[in-house]
Amino acid sequence: MDIEAGKPVFVEELVEPSNQHVGRTVRVTGTLHSYNPTTDRASLVDGQYLVLIDTQLLGVMQYHLGQTYQFIGAVASVEDMQEAVPDDLFDDTRYSLTTVLRARVAREVDALDVAVYKKSVAALRRFLDGGAAAQSTDDDSADKRS
Repeated sequence: MDIEAGKPVFVEELVEPSNQHVGRTVRVTGTLHSYNPTTDRASLVDGQYLVLIDTQLLGVMQYHLGQTYQFIGAVASVEDMQEAVPDDLFDDTRYSLTTVLRARVAREVDALDVAVYKKSVAALRRFLDGGAAAQSTDDDSADKRS
């Protein structure tokens, strides 16, 4: 079984109702809001968005609440996970009760400048989207010359 690389996504993209990431491997970065070793559940926040993380595959780790973490894993659709949502959320916090990231890798990235990271991911996406458009234009031009 091949393991695919984690596509960089933002927490807000994982809580969108479209479920476009379900079944895909992603890499998400945010602040660790809560961790429950009994249920192997953590929550990661970025601004007003929160995603639930299943940490069962990670084994025993020492987590530090309030630190910046990056998790890589598969996005899964699950039953309503109301019990996993922390009680101390702000009223405007947005989250999904039917999407969870089943993490395979976790790392603390507290020295990461998150604003610069977000800009670099956006630039990478623009480049890849432009590269794909340029590639299809090149392919069309080559077809017309043939």
